[in-house]
Amino acid sequence: MRWVVGAIVVVALLVIGTGLALVIGEVQALRRLFGGGASFTKSVEVKSPGQDRATYYRLKVKLAYKGEPLDFDIVVGCHVAITTYKDNDRTVEVGIAPMAYGLKMKDGRGVVVRPPEACNGETTENGKVPKALLPLVATYEKADAPWFGVAYASEDAYDSPRSELKFFDATISKATREEWLEWRRTEAPKNFLTYELLGMNEKDRWENPRWQPGYRVMGSICTGISRVKLPESVSEAIRQYWPASKPDYWYPNGDAGRALYAAGDFYGKKVLFDGNPLREYFPTEAYFFPGLPRHKPGALIFYTGHVVGDVYPASSDLSLNRLDDAGHLPAEIEAKPRKSHADVSVRPELKGFAFCDVVLNIAGLPSVISNFGNPNANRINGQQINEELNRVTGDFGYAFERDQYIYFRERYSLVSVFGGL
Repeated sequence: MRWVVGAIVVVALLVIGTGLALVIGEVQALRRLFGGGASFTKSVEVKSPGQDRATYYRLKVKLAYKGEPLDFDIVVGCHVAITTYKDNDRTVEVGIAPMAYGLKMKDGRGVVVRPPEACNGETTENGKVPKALLPLVATYEKADAPWFGVAYASEDAYDSPRSELKFFDATISKATREEWLEWRRTEAPKNFLTYELLGMNEKDRWENPRWQPGYRVMGSICTGISRVKLPESVSEAIRQYWPASKPDYWYPNGDAGRALYAAGDFYGKKVLFDGNPLREYFPTEAYFFPGLPRHKPGALIFYTGHVVGDVYPASSDLSLNRLDDAGHLPAEIEAKPRKSHADVSVRPELKGFAFCDVVLNIAGLPSVISNFGNPNANRINGQQINEELNRVTGDFGYAFERDQYIYFRERYSLVSVFGGL
């Protein structure tokens, strides 16, 4: 039934601006979950065992950064009841903590890991965590100013000549409440991520921080596309809908979408795309993180059949971090008739990466970077995706390259809807 849910999500993604709606919805959920202002990093207290639903696990990630070993050893708490010194008569339950953990390197750069969620006893030892587990890892040029980052969004990124990291292994084992508390006492303070950096209002989580000139927020949402070759039978089915001008990149209308589903056997397995069913390429739910999909199934803790094509990064003209102190975008962006909601770079050396330049919901943004009322566009290799059949000014579910490839929009968030630091 999970793939049925995925299909419903796919339909929703076809609505213009869906990506923005998801971001706003998730942020609002996060605000409601955390409630009022409190610091969850420096002071925590968990209820006695049996009084809450807390579970704990240890994530170990073995990497190399610029040739030197870099090991992450993170103890994660799920459904942990937290009381703060600032508001010690109010207890809130956090779905996962830490939701992300970042270390500052000797050269000043930052490396961030988002732990996959294993809150129901899944471990590597009991076989419920796959050996192919791949956490989301992102690097930032400056840990002290992480406005733009690069995510290692698939296994291909680590093989790229641009890669600063090598990935060796990721395992999950059981942990105890005592281990979690000790980890928070000794290791959590090393996390360079803060709620302020992430654009969260720590004094009042119900109220989004407001933009002001010079304001910067960590690029915590990473975006890109997944490129998949179409089987010949599917190419033949959609070819009749390819606009007469024969653009390199184009959005389908409803008829072309139905042709894709029918010829691609969306609900079955008779037609395979690079060895996998079509439905397994569509993005899954964004409310928890089971790990990153690989080219072959079996890499995720949940949605084990989900796979990904060749991932390439997308950047956005609409990031608030591109604004100058007066609230203006660079001249070359301002000069565009239609600014890029997303501009994808399909280049061999960038395969596997996603760019992290999208931020959480901030109030009072200048209208120049808004999707509302602006004729923004999406581009691939600088070419605007053709809109003869379907006009899109914001996010999109999928698009075609000629009659040969399909592009799925991908979004990777370092912030969990139900998470804390």
